[in-house]
Amino acid sequence: MMSVLFSEAKIGPLHLANRMIRTASHEGLADSRGRPTEEQFAFYRGFIEGGIGLVITGYAGISQAGKSALYHMTMIDSDDLIPSHRKLVEGAHGIGGKIVLQIAHCGRQTWSAQTGRPLLAPSAIPCGFYRERPRVMTQEDIAAVIDDFGSAARRAKEAGYDGVQIHGAHGYLLSTFLSRHANKRTDQWGGSQENRFRIVRDTLEKVRDSVGANYPVLIKLNTYERAVRGVKAGDCIAFAKMVAETGCCDAIEFSCGTNEGGFIMARGKFPTEAIFNFMRPYCNYHILLKFFMKYFIVPFIKLKQPPFHEGYNLETAARAKENISLPIITVGGMRSKVRLENAIQSNRTDFVSMARPLILEPDLPNKFRTGESDTARCDNCNQCVVAADTRPIQCYKNHA
Repeated sequence: MMSVLFSEAKIGPLHLANRMIRTASHEGLADSRGRPTEEQFAFYRGFIEGGIGLVITGYAGISQAGKSALYHMTMIDSDDLIPSHRKLVEGAHGIGGKIVLQIAHCGRQTWSAQTGRPLLAPSAIPCGFYRERPRVMTQEDIAAVIDDFGSAARRAKEAGYDGVQIHGAHGYLLSTFLSRHANKRTDQWGGSQENRFRIVRDTLEKVRDSVGANYPVLIKLNTYERAVRGVKAGDCIAFAKMVAETGCCDAIEFSCGTNEGGFIMARGKFPTEAIFNFMRPYCNYHILLKFFMKYFIVPFIKLKQPPFHEGYNLETAARAKENISLPIITVGGMRSKVRLENAIQSNRTDFVSMARPLILEPDLPNKFRTGESDTARCDNCNQCVVAADTRPIQCYKNHA
């Protein structure tokens, strides 16, 4: 009997051969301008040939003001980038793949030294990790960002992508509007859930208007933020309902966490050595400061990290699924075939997505299909997560 993981399904008009999705992760494989490269295509090729139903790319910047501080972010902020994206998409389609472009504005989770422009956010509250005070967005700023999302989506469609995913999670710009922790506005863009959602609603409507009725539009939302007055499950479910009510979205992916919240999104081990070797600003610290932090600060930080368990966003995803009819994609600790199957069979999610396990085993879907494996080899060391700040993505377990 065929596993439910390998049953066919649809996201809007997009037909998928199975229910396993490669979720977005920063890759650092673009060139210095943000154009996709042959190395990036080779990275995606592994997932496609490995049996994944859909590849969602790492986030692509919609504007220079929203550019990530991480190594070599992919960009989609100009029409002159379309040919490079089209070449990537044609390569993916040529080997039978389906590929969706994730589009994002990093907001306050970057550095102005990287963007060349002041950081933008709903309120002048620095991200606890980047620690740079952003400029409060004006009405004109907000309108421009919404337009930039629409233009990025249009470019994605012109390049041939099978859809776009709007990044509304992980502490990036749209996510900060949703969070009372980061959004202290008292105008129509802050306060109530409806007001905090307004920029997401307007972005969805702009994107839909830009790509037309029969083009897949997805969004990623947080189930939880570790912050006082941050997004919690109840907020997430309310926002998911609002997404559905726009009539502009074809699927919601649920994740969690922000940069300042620590390893909430990527739960598992605390990669102390990798942080001090690869992650700014810590990799640039004096050796004595590194020593002090390793032995006197990090042990206390580790105590606050949540334990890893499989499917840590499933509970909220299931509650959302009870309230909306849109297809649900869930990421977060997806590791064993039996648990992935159970998540779908129990109607808690429609699709399962993963990133870290596929970096080590891009052919994991095929291994699950043939019975060669029933559990991902990824041990959640999280070295890949922190090293992406200064170098291209890779698995450090595989390169030990």
